[in-house]
Amino acid sequence: MTDETRSNLDARLQRHGFARDVHRGLSKGIGFLPVSDETKSMLTTRSGEAVAIAAETGVAIANGAVVAGKGAVGAAREGFHAFEEKREEEAAAAKRPFSVVAAPPETAGTDATAPGAPTSGTVGPEGEGDLLERLERLGSLRAAGHLSDAEFEAAKARLLSGA
Repeated sequence: MTDETRSNLDARLQRHGFARDVHRGLSKGIGFLPVSDETKSMLTTRSGEAVAIAAETGVAIANGAVVAGKGAVGAAREGFHAFEEKREEEAAAAKRPFSVVAAPPETAGTDATAPGAPTSGTVGPEGEGDLLERLERLGSLRAAGHLSDAEFEAAKARLLSGA
């Protein structure tokens, strides 16, 4: 690293006190690594560049939020809430029971005398549509906490064996 590059990096780190402190801590830790002095120097420089970039990016985002009229705190709060909502949606989606989407029944093969009963136009062989419904219901009961994992597995095994 040239002296000019070093002084430029030092100046960038000095503009942000916390960046300077973070880099100082990283440098101290790098000093304990069992690697050559050349590698330590390279790691120290790279970590300094990364810390400076992170600090400058944070300042740019905050300044952009202020210019947009939201203020840095308001923009951060808004971003945090959007992140939390997305995380909650993903967690809820992960808890939903697995469901099989069947093709809609054909109108030509329906049996008007037995509403809801599987027909030749629904899913595969006779009774398979009913089996899928029962498996989905079991999944819903487990997801709602009404069945333990062991109870769910036992009931699923009974359904799949035809008992």
